[in-house]
Amino acid sequence: MNLLSIGGSDPSSGAGIQGDIRTFTVLGAYPLTTITAITSQNTSKFNQSQTVSKKTLEQQISSVLTDFKINGIKIGMVYDSTIIKTIQKHLQKTNVPIVLDPVIKSTTGGVLLKKSALSDFKKLLIPQSYIITPNKKEAEIISDTKISSKKSRLIAAKKIQQLGVKNVIITGIEDNGKVVDFVLEDNKHYEIAGKKLFIENHGSGCTYSAALLFSICSGNSIKLAAKFAKKTTLKSIKNAKELGKGIVITNIHEDDKIKSELSNAVKSFET
Repeated sequence: MNLLSIGGSDPSSGAGIQGDIRTFTVLGAYPLTTITAITSQNTSKFNQSQTVSKKTLEQQISSVLTDFKINGIKIGMVYDSTIIKTIQKHLQKTNVPIVLDPVIKSTTGGVLLKKSALSDFKKLLIPQSYIITPNKKEAEIISDTKISSKKSRLIAAKKIQQLGVKNVIITGIEDNGKVVDFVLEDNKHYEIAGKKLFIENHGSGCTYSAALLFSICSGNSIKLAAKFAKKTTLKSIKNAKELGKGIVITNIHEDDKIKSELSNAVKSFET
């Protein structure tokens, strides 16, 4: 399975392009990338970001699409209207699932989407996507709706859906000691609840959307894919590593998989 990540470069490898590469690789997919912006950030602070030129972005997208069979696409950091318009133009003819992860601010406070670009983001990228995965704050910004009750979750999700995307998942809604993901799947809606983890981390949003894309492209329903993405994300937070001086970086635990592969290899050798 070939999965394309379009987004910003994160030198800490916690989120962004590098985070998606880590997630896709652990799950068994081949990661392809298109970089929209280069950021300077780590686990403690966000310094700055610089978008790539329109020509460079176009050449990256063309290079990938003309050489590889793409099974699915994830779009993350886009930053400004030029990037948004370029992506929309070059993906018009693609017929694969697109997961749109509307990253607006980083955990460490960096601006990942300009306010001036929000209108084009809504008008051009949301209608082109199969599913969008904003967290609660991002959903409030996109829908211009305060999410403070179960009723307002549905109202916000429907407002986002009316922008042209059939499927909406609002992640990270705190509710009575749990964290709820609210799913609006075409005409039906439901919630997927999980235990709240009191661990500030870097990369969980990217892990979620990347795992969701992998599961959808594996042929699973949105409900099963959302459950898989939540389970994968929770695991990555539980096994987060303190690699820098700031917040921990999410990590999908591989030990069990490695042990299983080694065990099978030994059994094969012995027989």
